[in-house]
Amino acid sequence: MIKKGIILSGGLGTRMSPLTKAVNKQLLPIYDKPLIFYPLSILMLAKIKDIMIVVNKGQLDQYKKILPDGKNLGIKINYVEQKSPKGLPDAFIIGEKFIGKNNVALILGDNFFMGKVYLIFCIIAQS
Repeated sequence: MIKKGIILSGGLGTRMSPLTKAVNKQLLPIYDKPLIFYPLSILMLAKIKDIMIVVNKGQLDQYKKILPDGKNLGIKINYVEQKSPKGLPDAFIIGEKFIGKNNVALILGDNFFMGKVYLIFCIIAQS
């Protein structure tokens, strides 16, 4: 069973510039909540309660205002700042201590899924 999750929430946000010069795209709203809530929800539905969020250098305070430590959601959130975006494999390198010998699920902070995809991911994560 997967007990730990990583949300990769860095990147340059070049496709959404100039909006992302002021705010990270994962903190922009999709309907009624910040985009980061969608991948977080997927991990929570998969019963993953120990989550590390990888953020860009200098944006940690913005994230902590929205998602402090996860206690109010019944989860534990750890943050780590990424010096510069280096892609998916870098999340595992940065998160080596967090992961330890555990299985881990990685999800991108700028993807959102609705409907049956939630269920499919939850079944896979619990297998």
